[in-house]
Amino acid sequence: MMDDSIPSSIILDEIHNTLLFGDVVDISPVAYEQEAHQMESDPPWTSATLGVLQTPIGPPARTVFNGIHNFVVEIDGSNTQKQKYLYSHRLNRIYVNMECNFSVNFKWDTNEPMYVRATTVFSEPAQAQKRVERCIQHSHDSYNQPLRPEPHVVKNVLRSARAAGGAGVHYCGSAPRADSWYSVLVAFAAPAAHAFQFVCKNSCSTGINRRPIDVIFTLEDVSGAVLGRHVVGARVCSCPRRDMLADEKQAGGKRRAPAAPPAPAAPLAPLAPPAKRRLRERERADEDAVVTLPEMKIYGVRTATAGIKVMLEMMEHVKAIKSSVQQPVDELTRTINELKTIKENIKSIKKENEQ
Repeated sequence: MMDDSIPSSIILDEIHNTLLFGDVVDISPVAYEQEAHQMESDPPWTSATLGVLQTPIGPPARTVFNGIHNFVVEIDGSNTQKQKYLYSHRLNRIYVNMECNFSVNFKWDTNEPMYVRATTVFSEPAQAQKRVERCIQHSHDSYNQPLRPEPHVVKNVLRSARAAGGAGVHYCGSAPRADSWYSVLVAFAAPAAHAFQFVCKNSCSTGINRRPIDVIFTLEDVSGAVLGRHVVGARVCSCPRRDMLADEKQAGGKRRAPAAPPAPAAPLAPLAPPAKRRLRERERADEDAVVTLPEMKIYGVRTATAGIKVMLEMMEHVKAIKSSVQQPVDELTRTINELKTIKENIKSIKKENEQ
Protein backbone atom coordinates (compact mmCIF):
# COMPACT_ATOMS: atom_id res chain seq x y z
CA MET A 1 0.00 0.00 0.00
CA MET A 2 0.97 3.60 -0.45
CA ASP A 3 2.51 5.77 2.28
CA ASP A 4 0.02 7.89 4.23
CA SER A 5 2.00 10.97 3.16
CA ILE A 6 0.34 10.85 -0.26
CA PRO A 7 -1.85 13.96 -0.45
CA SER A 8 -5.52 13.86 -1.14
CA SER A 9 -4.91 15.54 -4.51
CA ILE A 10 -3.73 12.22 -5.89
CA ILE A 11 -6.92 10.39 -4.95
CA LEU A 12 -9.65 13.00 -5.26
CA ASP A 13 -10.64 13.55 -8.86
CA GLU A 14 -12.44 16.77 -8.05
CA ILE A 15 -9.15 18.54 -7.36
CA HIS A 16 -8.39 18.46 -11.10
CA ASN A 17 -11.64 20.25 -11.89
CA THR A 18 -10.51 23.30 -9.93
CA LEU A 19 -7.55 23.94 -12.25
CA LEU A 20 -7.80 26.96 -14.49
CA PHE A 21 -7.15 26.41 -18.20
CA GLY A 22 -3.67 27.53 -19.09
CA ASP A 23 -2.53 27.68 -15.47
CA VAL A 24 1.21 28.22 -15.03
CA VAL A 25 3.20 27.29 -11.96
CA ASP A 26 6.82 27.62 -10.88
CA ILE A 27 8.50 24.51 -9.47
CA SER A 28 12.00 23.89 -8.19
CA PRO A 29 14.04 21.04 -9.71
CA VAL A 30 17.84 21.05 -9.55
CA ALA A 31 19.95 24.21 -9.38
CA TYR A 32 22.00 24.99 -12.46
CA GLU A 33 24.87 27.36 -11.61
CA GLN A 34 25.58 28.57 -15.12
CA GLU A 35 22.22 30.36 -15.21
CA ALA A 36 22.46 32.25 -11.93
CA HIS A 37 23.56 35.46 -13.63
CA GLN A 38 20.69 35.21 -16.12
CA MET A 39 17.88 35.00 -13.52
CA GLU A 40 18.19 38.58 -12.27
CA SER A 41 18.10 40.03 -15.79
CA ASP A 42 15.08 38.05 -17.02
CA PRO A 43 12.19 40.23 -18.20
CA PRO A 44 9.25 40.30 -15.75
CA TRP A 45 6.04 38.38 -16.36
CA THR A 46 3.47 41.16 -16.62
CA SER A 47 0.05 41.52 -18.20
CA ALA A 48 1.83 42.32 -21.46
CA THR A 49 3.05 38.73 -21.64
CA LEU A 50 -0.42 37.23 -21.32
CA GLY A 51 -0.34 35.99 -24.92
CA VAL A 52 2.86 34.00 -24.54
CA LEU A 53 1.60 32.46 -21.27
CA GLN A 54 -1.45 30.94 -22.94
CA THR A 55 -1.24 27.17 -23.31
CA PRO A 56 -1.24 26.04 -26.98
CA ILE A 57 -4.17 23.83 -27.93
CA GLY A 58 -3.88 20.84 -30.23
CA PRO A 59 -0.79 19.08 -31.59
CA PRO A 60 2.06 21.59 -32.04
CA ALA A 61 3.37 22.38 -35.52
CA ARG A 62 6.69 20.76 -36.45
CA THR A 63 7.86 22.73 -39.48
CA VAL A 64 11.45 23.84 -38.88
CA PHE A 65 12.37 27.42 -39.77
CA ASN A 66 14.85 30.02 -38.50
CA GLY A 67 12.51 32.98 -39.00
CA ILE A 68 13.24 36.68 -39.33
CA HIS A 69 15.46 36.64 -36.21
CA ASN A 70 17.56 33.68 -37.40
CA PHE A 71 16.63 31.42 -34.49
CA VAL A 72 19.27 28.71 -33.90
CA VAL A 73 19.30 25.80 -31.44
CA GLU A 74 22.71 24.29 -30.62
CA ILE A 75 23.80 21.35 -28.47
CA ASP A 76 27.53 20.91 -27.98
CA GLY A 77 28.11 17.18 -28.26
CA SER A 78 31.86 17.50 -27.64
CA ASN A 79 31.53 18.78 -24.09
CA THR A 80 28.98 16.48 -22.53
CA GLN A 81 28.81 14.22 -19.50
CA LYS A 82 29.52 11.08 -21.50
CA GLN A 83 28.20 8.74 -18.82
CA LYS A 84 24.92 10.64 -18.46
CA TYR A 85 24.12 12.38 -21.72
CA LEU A 86 25.38 12.55 -25.30
CA TYR A 87 24.26 14.26 -28.49
CA SER A 88 24.32 12.61 -31.90
CA HIS A 89 24.82 15.17 -34.69
CA ARG A 90 24.17 12.42 -37.18
CA LEU A 91 20.71 11.68 -35.80
CA ASN A 92 19.98 15.11 -34.25
CA ARG A 93 19.10 13.35 -31.01
CA ILE A 94 19.92 13.74 -27.33
CA TYR A 95 20.69 10.60 -25.32
CA VAL A 96 20.30 11.40 -21.64
CA ASN A 97 19.71 9.71 -18.32
CA MET A 98 16.65 10.64 -16.30
CA GLU A 99 17.07 13.69 -14.02
CA CYS A 100 20.36 14.59 -15.72
CA ASN A 101 20.79 18.22 -16.81
CA PHE A 102 21.51 18.84 -20.49
CA SER A 103 22.24 22.32 -21.81
CA VAL A 104 20.74 23.81 -24.98
CA ASN A 105 22.14 27.01 -26.48
CA PHE A 106 19.65 29.42 -28.09
CA LYS A 107 20.65 32.22 -30.50
CA TRP A 108 18.70 34.91 -32.36
CA ASP A 109 19.39 38.28 -34.00
CA THR A 110 17.52 40.83 -31.90
CA ASN A 111 18.00 42.69 -28.64
CA GLU A 112 14.35 42.38 -27.63
CA PRO A 113 13.32 40.07 -24.79
CA MET A 114 12.25 36.70 -26.15
CA TYR A 115 10.72 33.48 -24.90
CA VAL A 116 11.57 29.88 -25.77
CA ARG A 117 8.94 27.17 -25.37
CA ALA A 118 10.01 23.51 -25.11
CA THR A 119 7.30 20.95 -25.89
CA THR A 120 7.79 17.18 -25.84
CA VAL A 121 5.93 15.26 -28.57
CA PHE A 122 5.85 11.77 -30.05
CA SER A 123 8.00 11.50 -33.18
CA GLU A 124 5.88 9.09 -35.20
CA PRO A 125 3.01 10.57 -37.26
CA ALA A 126 0.67 7.83 -35.99
CA GLN A 127 1.21 9.10 -32.42
CA ALA A 128 1.16 12.83 -33.23
CA GLN A 129 -2.36 13.39 -31.84
CA LYS A 130 -1.41 12.00 -28.41
CA ARG A 131 0.01 14.10 -25.61
CA VAL A 132 3.24 12.92 -23.97
CA GLU A 133 2.62 12.29 -20.27
CA ARG A 134 4.67 11.08 -17.35
CA CYS A 135 4.19 7.49 -16.16
CA ILE A 136 2.08 6.59 -13.12
CA GLN A 137 5.00 5.61 -10.89
CA HIS A 138 7.08 8.74 -11.42
CA SER A 139 3.98 10.95 -11.22
CA HIS A 140 3.15 9.53 -7.80
CA ASP A 141 6.73 10.08 -6.62
CA SER A 142 6.35 13.82 -7.27
CA TYR A 143 3.42 14.12 -4.88
CA ASN A 144 5.68 13.14 -1.98
CA GLN A 145 8.01 16.11 -2.54
CA PRO A 146 8.09 18.82 0.17
CA LEU A 147 7.03 21.42 -2.45
CA ARG A 148 4.06 19.75 -4.08
CA PRO A 149 3.75 20.60 -7.82
CA GLU A 150 0.43 21.08 -9.57
CA PRO A 151 -0.96 18.14 -11.64
CA HIS A 152 -0.06 19.65 -15.03
CA VAL A 153 3.53 20.10 -13.82
CA VAL A 154 3.69 16.54 -12.47
CA LYS A 155 2.49 15.13 -15.82
CA ASN A 156 5.11 17.01 -17.89
CA VAL A 157 8.08 14.75 -18.69
CA LEU A 158 10.35 17.78 -19.22
CA ARG A 159 11.68 20.17 -16.56
CA SER A 160 13.81 23.26 -16.42
CA ALA A 161 16.97 22.82 -14.34
CA ARG A 162 16.79 26.41 -13.07
CA ALA A 163 17.00 26.81 -9.31
CA ALA A 164 14.05 27.33 -6.99
CA GLY A 165 12.55 30.80 -7.25
CA GLY A 166 14.30 31.61 -10.50
CA ALA A 167 12.41 34.21 -12.49
CA GLY A 168 10.98 33.51 -15.89
CA VAL A 169 10.38 29.74 -15.92
CA HIS A 170 6.77 28.66 -16.23
CA TYR A 171 4.98 25.38 -16.89
CA CYS A 172 2.01 25.54 -19.23
CA GLY A 173 -0.75 23.01 -19.74
CA SER A 174 -4.07 21.82 -18.36
CA ALA A 175 -4.16 18.27 -17.01
CA PRO A 176 -7.91 17.65 -17.55
CA ARG A 177 -7.77 18.76 -21.21
CA ALA A 178 -6.31 16.10 -23.50
CA ASP A 179 -5.77 18.69 -26.26
CA SER A 180 -3.70 20.98 -24.01
CA TRP A 181 -0.03 20.23 -24.64
CA TYR A 182 2.45 20.43 -21.72
CA SER A 183 5.35 22.84 -22.27
CA VAL A 184 8.15 24.65 -20.43
CA LEU A 185 8.31 28.38 -21.16
CA VAL A 186 11.54 30.26 -20.44
CA ALA A 187 12.07 34.04 -20.62
CA PHE A 188 15.32 35.45 -21.98
CA ALA A 189 16.64 39.01 -21.87
CA ALA A 190 19.24 38.03 -24.48
CA PRO A 191 20.37 34.87 -26.30
CA ALA A 192 21.73 32.33 -23.81
CA ALA A 193 21.89 28.67 -22.86
CA HIS A 194 19.32 26.94 -20.68
CA ALA A 195 19.45 23.54 -19.01
CA PHE A 196 16.60 21.02 -19.02
CA GLN A 197 16.09 17.52 -17.65
CA PHE A 198 13.66 14.65 -18.24
CA VAL A 199 11.82 13.11 -15.30
CA CYS A 200 10.58 9.96 -17.05
CA LYS A 201 12.25 7.34 -19.27
CA ASN A 202 11.33 6.16 -22.74
CA SER A 203 10.92 2.67 -21.32
CA CYS A 204 8.26 3.59 -18.72
CA SER A 205 5.32 1.36 -19.69
CA THR A 206 2.53 3.64 -18.44
CA GLY A 207 4.06 6.78 -19.94
CA ILE A 208 6.20 7.16 -23.07
CA ASN A 209 6.11 3.35 -23.42
CA ARG A 210 9.15 3.00 -25.75
CA ARG A 211 7.75 5.38 -28.36
CA PRO A 212 10.31 7.80 -29.89
CA ILE A 213 9.98 11.42 -28.78
CA ASP A 214 11.12 14.86 -29.96
CA VAL A 215 11.41 18.22 -28.24
CA ILE A 216 10.05 21.19 -30.21
CA PHE A 217 11.77 24.50 -29.37
CA THR A 218 9.88 27.63 -30.49
CA LEU A 219 11.02 31.25 -30.30
CA GLU A 220 8.09 33.47 -29.29
CA ASP A 221 7.49 37.14 -28.55
CA VAL A 222 5.36 38.58 -25.75
CA SER A 223 2.18 38.05 -27.76
CA GLY A 224 2.90 34.34 -28.27
CA ALA A 225 3.68 34.66 -31.99
CA VAL A 226 6.04 31.91 -33.14
CA LEU A 227 9.12 33.49 -34.76
CA GLY A 228 11.23 30.36 -35.21
CA ARG A 229 11.10 26.61 -34.62
CA HIS A 230 13.53 23.70 -34.32
CA VAL A 231 13.03 20.03 -33.44
CA VAL A 232 15.53 17.81 -31.58
CA GLY A 233 15.08 14.09 -30.97
CA ALA A 234 15.45 12.68 -27.46
CA ARG A 235 15.96 9.29 -25.87
CA VAL A 236 15.85 9.05 -22.07
CA CYS A 237 17.67 5.89 -21.04
CA SER A 238 20.05 4.37 -18.50
CA CYS A 239 22.90 3.79 -21.00
CA PRO A 240 23.11 6.81 -23.35
CA ARG A 241 26.37 5.77 -25.03
CA ARG A 242 25.23 2.21 -25.75
CA ASP A 243 21.88 3.34 -27.17
CA MET A 244 23.42 6.12 -29.29
CA LEU A 245 25.97 3.78 -30.87
CA ALA A 246 23.27 1.19 -31.56
CA ASP A 247 20.95 3.76 -33.18
CA GLU A 248 23.72 5.25 -35.31
CA LYS A 249 24.74 1.79 -36.48
CA GLN A 250 21.17 0.92 -37.36
CA ALA A 251 20.64 4.20 -39.21
CA GLY A 252 23.89 3.68 -41.12
CA GLY A 253 22.86 0.16 -42.13
CA LYS A 254 19.62 1.47 -43.60
CA ARG A 255 21.33 4.05 -45.78
CA ARG A 256 24.03 1.79 -47.23
CA ALA A 257 23.20 -0.11 -50.41
CA PRO A 258 24.28 -3.76 -50.51
CA ALA A 259 27.55 -4.31 -52.43
CA ALA A 260 26.56 -7.81 -53.51
CA PRO A 261 23.54 -10.09 -53.45
CA PRO A 262 22.90 -11.38 -49.96
CA ALA A 263 24.18 -14.83 -49.06
CA PRO A 264 21.68 -17.61 -48.39
CA ALA A 265 20.09 -17.23 -45.01
CA ALA A 266 21.54 -19.36 -42.25
CA PRO A 267 19.27 -21.40 -40.01
CA LEU A 268 17.66 -19.20 -37.39
CA ALA A 269 19.22 -19.43 -33.97
CA PRO A 270 17.00 -19.74 -30.91
CA LEU A 271 15.65 -16.38 -29.78
CA ALA A 272 17.06 -16.96 -26.32
CA PRO A 273 18.64 -19.74 -24.26
CA PRO A 274 16.14 -22.12 -22.67
CA ALA A 275 16.77 -20.69 -19.20
CA LYS A 276 15.96 -17.15 -20.37
CA ARG A 277 12.87 -18.35 -22.21
CA ARG A 278 11.61 -20.09 -19.09
CA LEU A 279 12.25 -16.93 -17.06
CA ARG A 280 10.26 -14.81 -19.52
CA GLU A 281 7.42 -17.31 -19.49
CA ARG A 282 7.31 -17.17 -15.70
CA GLU A 283 7.29 -13.37 -15.79
CA ARG A 284 4.37 -13.37 -18.23
CA ALA A 285 2.55 -15.89 -16.04
CA ASP A 286 3.09 -13.66 -13.00
CA GLU A 287 1.60 -10.70 -14.87
CA ASP A 288 -1.60 -12.68 -15.62
CA ALA A 289 -1.91 -14.30 -12.20
CA VAL A 290 -4.83 -13.28 -9.96
CA VAL A 291 -3.49 -12.61 -6.46
CA THR A 292 -5.86 -12.88 -3.48
CA LEU A 293 -4.71 -10.56 -0.71
CA PRO A 294 -5.19 -11.70 2.89
CA GLU A 295 -7.55 -9.79 5.10
CA MET A 296 -5.65 -6.80 6.41
CA LYS A 297 -6.13 -3.50 8.17
CA ILE A 298 -4.99 -0.28 6.50
CA TYR A 299 -4.33 2.80 8.59
CA GLY A 300 -5.89 5.89 6.99
CA VAL A 301 -8.67 6.23 4.44
CA ARG A 302 -6.38 8.22 2.12
CA THR A 303 -3.76 5.48 2.20
CA ALA A 304 -6.28 2.76 1.39
CA THR A 305 -7.93 4.78 -1.39
CA ALA A 306 -4.59 5.77 -2.92
CA GLY A 307 -3.38 2.17 -3.01
CA ILE A 308 -6.56 0.96 -4.67
CA LYS A 309 -6.42 3.84 -7.17
CA VAL A 310 -2.89 2.84 -8.22
CA MET A 311 -3.90 -0.82 -8.66
CA LEU A 312 -6.96 0.17 -10.69
CA GLU A 313 -4.95 2.41 -13.02
CA MET A 314 -2.35 -0.28 -13.67
CA MET A 315 -4.93 -3.03 -14.28
CA GLU A 316 -6.94 -0.80 -16.62
CA HIS A 317 -3.74 -0.06 -18.52
CA VAL A 318 -3.06 -3.81 -18.87
CA LYS A 319 -6.65 -4.34 -19.99
CA ALA A 320 -6.28 -1.71 -22.71
CA ILE A 321 -3.10 -3.40 -23.99
CA LYS A 322 -4.69 -6.86 -24.01
CA SER A 323 -7.83 -5.55 -25.72
CA SER A 324 -5.76 -3.91 -28.46
CA VAL A 325 -4.24 -7.29 -29.40
CA GLN A 326 -7.53 -9.17 -28.91
CA GLN A 327 -6.48 -11.12 -25.81
CA PRO A 328 -9.16 -12.26 -23.32
CA VAL A 329 -9.89 -9.77 -20.54
CA ASP A 330 -12.93 -11.32 -18.80
CA GLU A 331 -11.10 -12.26 -15.61
CA LEU A 332 -9.30 -8.92 -15.57
CA THR A 333 -12.60 -7.05 -15.99
CA ARG A 334 -14.16 -8.92 -13.06
CA THR A 335 -11.17 -8.11 -10.86
CA ILE A 336 -11.35 -4.42 -11.81
CA ASN A 337 -15.07 -4.27 -11.01
CA GLU A 338 -14.54 -5.92 -7.61
CA LEU A 339 -11.80 -3.43 -6.77
CA LYS A 340 -14.03 -0.52 -7.81
CA THR A 341 -16.69 -1.81 -5.41
CA ILE A 342 -14.15 -1.88 -2.58
CA LYS A 343 -13.11 1.68 -3.45
CA GLU A 344 -16.73 2.88 -3.27
CA ASN A 345 -17.18 1.17 0.10
CA ILE A 346 -14.13 2.99 1.45
CA LYS A 347 -15.53 6.30 0.19
CA SER A 348 -18.77 5.53 2.03
CA ILE A 349 -16.80 4.99 5.24
CA LYS A 350 -15.13 8.37 4.71
CA LYS A 351 -18.50 10.10 4.29
CA GLU A 352 -19.84 8.48 7.44
CA ASN A 353 -16.82 9.69 9.39
CA GLU A 354 -17.31 13.23 8.12
CA GLN A 355 -20.94 13.35 9.30
